[in-house]
Amino acid sequence: MNAKVREVFTLRGEALKLGEIVGQGGEGAVYDLAAHKNHVAKIYHRPLEQQRIDKIRAMGKIKTDSLEKLTAWPTGLVCSKDSKPIGLIMPKISGRKSIHQLYSPKSRRTDFQRVDWRFLTRVAANTARAFAAVHDNACVIGDVNHGGVLVAQDATVRLIDCDSFQVSYLGQQYLCEVGIETFTPPDLQGRSFSGIVRTPNHDNFGLAVMVFLLLFMGKHPFAGRYAGTGDMPISKAIEEYRFPYGANAAAVEMARPPSSPELAIVGPRLAKMFEDAFSQRGTSAGRPVARNWVAALAELEANLKQCSANSSHWSLGSSPCPWCKMEGATGVPLFSTVVPAGGATLFDIAGFQRQVDAIPHPGPVPTVPEKNVTPDPNALKLKGHARRTNFRAGIAAAVVGVAGLMMAQIWVLGIALGVFLGLRGLLNRDSEAAEYRRVAAEAAIQWKNAQTTWMQRAGPDAFDRQKTVLAGLRREWDILPSKRVARLSELERNRRQAQLHRFLDNFEISSAKIESIGPGKKQVLESYGIETALDVERNKLYSVPGFGPKPRRSC
Repeated sequence: MNAKVREVFTLRGEALKLGEIVGQGGEGAVYDLAAHKNHVAKIYHRPLEQQRIDKIRAMGKIKTDSLEKLTAWPTGLVCSKDSKPIGLIMPKISGRKSIHQLYSPKSRRTDFQRVDWRFLTRVAANTARAFAAVHDNACVIGDVNHGGVLVAQDATVRLIDCDSFQVSYLGQQYLCEVGIETFTPPDLQGRSFSGIVRTPNHDNFGLAVMVFLLLFMGKHPFAGRYAGTGDMPISKAIEEYRFPYGANAAAVEMARPPSSPELAIVGPRLAKMFEDAFSQRGTSAGRPVARNWVAALAELEANLKQCSANSSHWSLGSSPCPWCKMEGATGVPLFSTVVPAGGATLFDIAGFQRQVDAIPHPGPVPTVPEKNVTPDPNALKLKGHARRTNFRAGIAAAVVGVAGLMMAQIWVLGIALGVFLGLRGLLNRDSEAAEYRRVAAEAAIQWKNAQTTWMQRAGPDAFDRQKTVLAGLRREWDILPSKRVARLSELERNRRQAQLHRFLDNFEISSAKIESIGPGKKQVLESYGIETALDVERNKLYSVPGFGPKPRRSC
């Protein structure tokens, strides 16, 4: 459009004054409308073909509440003074970020602070809801990509660039003839989109990729390590169903990128849905539809548990925590840890120390007075009975033994021993005595345990240990000022390096134009933790599959 033209018209002839440019792309520019704060005008750079004009008219006629709520659905055409259509009117979408800014760990810490995996799961479900709204109205997104999904801080989602959707109206198909290979299903890989009628099942593949990117920290489901010969770019891996996270990964010679989580972290229901979406079965029998994803993701969020080691980590409660494990391996924080502002500097350490010192020492363990224990009368009787039994048996055996000696018969001594043992066994009450001994032994053990418990609870050991801990903490507190000075000195020494790091970290690879590195290779880089210029290091690039000398030099 001519830059001097600041006024356009609706089909009814209503004049619309264009405000500031709020966005611009290869196809056109988006302008504020002075008298319509909730709408904007998209003015195309080139004259509109009749097919595009008819499509926008049709979209205005099939608009529904759900489409209006979840998308930036066109509401009508805008024309030049000579009544030629030159653009469209659509809702103004503000205060939102590209979904890429959310699923990329680095940009998430800046653009979506204080969010965790629950938020990502909720956004995935809301994205699926938006897809369902489009499909329910006989339309297909077609060109599924991260640039077409905007996310707010409350996890709500709006789809944009709706004028590229495939629209069906009164038997006429208005096609979508563009697409990005990293979101394109296997059955459309390598083909021209011209003349192809897309189906919701094609969208369902792109939706599964989007959900995977959200749940797996920006890692593309088909970016992995290939064990075969040659390179395996994402587009080829998609076309050949080489899903490196699936149960069939080894059979297709693929493995997950290093430090990436297992598919099991999403639970069996969602794991199966990913398997179905990325397999040949999904192409022939149908992939999970948008409403299936909504239900499964809502179930996942409802079952997430907070990590005991890191409050910003939420998962299904598996051990170890998948995010602790991933952060430990990569050194990259996945979620922002918010330290609440408060009165740490208002803490009165001297007053606290006085309170601690004022607590009196409990002193030694109080002596437990000895208690005289009277034996059970029955036990005393049993003890006397045992002595009498042994005495009587001994007398009888002695009589027999003496008689044998007088007769000079040695063998009679054996009879004497038998008499002793027989009488003793006949007259004794050993079973009763054994029971008394067992009870006495148990009582002795209980008494010993009680003494140990008393020493632990009534003694000063716990008090002394706690005082030692507090004394150590006080020493750490006292040296904080010197630590602060040392850290500030270190920061000053490394100031230039820190500034350089912050500068490089501002340049995202996803939005940069890099020779010989297209969307597919960019997605591979992100899956291997290379998101910004700061991450571009020689050793990291050598570990990325499919990156030869030329793309490494370009980086």
